[in-house]
Parts: sequence; C-alpha cells; structure tokens
Amino acid sequence: MKNSKIVKILGSAVLIASLGITGCSVNAAAETSEETTKETTKETTEKETEEEDPCCCVVEDDDEVFYCSCPFQSTNGELEGQMDYMVLFPDEDTWNSLPALDEDGWAITDLSVIEDEDIRNLAQSYLDEGYTVNDPAVDQEYGFAWGDGEYMFSNGFTAYNDTGRIYSYVNAYKMNETLFYYFMVEWNGLDDSSVPLTDDGTVIRYGEDDYYAEFNRDTGIGIIYSSFDSSQGVG
Repeated sequence: MKNSKIVKILGSAVLIASLGITGCSVNAAAETSEETTKETTKETTEKETEEEDPCCCVVEDDDEVFYCSCPFQSTNGELEGQMDYMVLFPDEDTWNSLPALDEDGWAITDLSVIEDEDIRNLAQSYLDEGYTVNDPAVDQEYGFAWGDGEYMFSNGFTAYNDTGRIYSYVNAYKMNETLFYYFMVEWNGLDDSSVPLTDDGTVIRYGEDDYYAEFNRDTGIGIIYSSFDSSQGVG
C-alpha cells in the first residue's frame, strides 16, 4: 500500500482533532455579492445545524475517506494517569521540519526495538498473522500514534494488513481504563447504547468484529481495530 494512503489512515486521529479545533464551517471569501449572499446563508445554516448537532463531517473524494469530528475539548493532561501514558503531539514547526517518509513505509521486523514485553508480544502476534508492524519511533516522531491531536499514546504500535481486498488496521497502546474509554470509546462514538458491548472481567470490547475498541485489564493494553473491503473504498 502506498505510503500516502497509510499516512492518511494513520493520521485520522490528528485530522479529527484538527477539524474539531478549527471548526467545520469556515468558508472562503466570496468573490461576488451573489456568492457572498450564498456564503452568508450557508454559514447561517451550518451554525444552526451545529447548534442541533455539534458534529460535522468531511469527505475526501480522492481516497473516498470519510471523517467525522466533534468540537475539540482539551483534556489539559488532567485525566487519571494521562501523563504516565501520553505525550504531546509534535508541534507544527517540528512537523514541518521532518523529512518526507520513504514510499516503502517504516515497517520493522526486529521487534526488539519495542521495550515493553506485553506490547512486544502483542506486536509479534500481529506480525505472525501477516501484519506489517510500523516502527513505533517513527509513529512518535511524526505524530502517527493514536490520540486526539493534542496528546498521543507513547507506548505501543500501529500495524496493518493488506490482502489486496481486505485492509485491516490496528492501534495498540498501554493505558488505563479511564484513558481507554475517553480516547478509544468516546472518541469513536462507541459509547452509544446501540453498540455491542462484551466484558468477561478481563477484556472489555465495544463494537463489531470489523470495528471495535478493546481493553485488556491484565496487560493494560487498549486497541482500536478496523477492517474494510478496500475494493469498495472507505465509507
């Protein structure tokens, strides 16, 4: 899979957060009075819509990627144990100074670079299943780790598997249950009562087999997993 598409999926959390920070009803200045009138009407409609439903959505036609965003609210690093498991995303100056990534991606096969034993063993299980495991150091440097656009998890990995038809992607990080619920369940809208929920006392899961958030209380690892038929695009 081309690096640009991987980056687009990897950076979805960052994009979601940036949309939340900047808002979704920013319109370009109209060039004529008629266009100005149309834009004013559009902005008014959007504001009214946002009052009823504060979430907004963006479709990127080229890659058929669909994102939804709700107004961003900073946690200020104050959630229980947050700063034990998370760090700030790279700032804009840092991001702009980074070199472009190789088109071949940043996959690793030597998992000894992952210090945490639980994380390393989980990464190995995905590698054994045919997944490509991305270098956690690169994920951290470029801000591809899971988070809200302000804070990202610091101990874990991302991995993907592309069979030519089914594309699967996973984010796995050490965290506590409070952070799991906030950043993986609520941020993905999986806290809705209609979403399937299972809990055997050790593993709690929200969602379906092709899209879910899961937390293992024994290992303290939270996972976001998604898969889709790539021949049909992302929707």
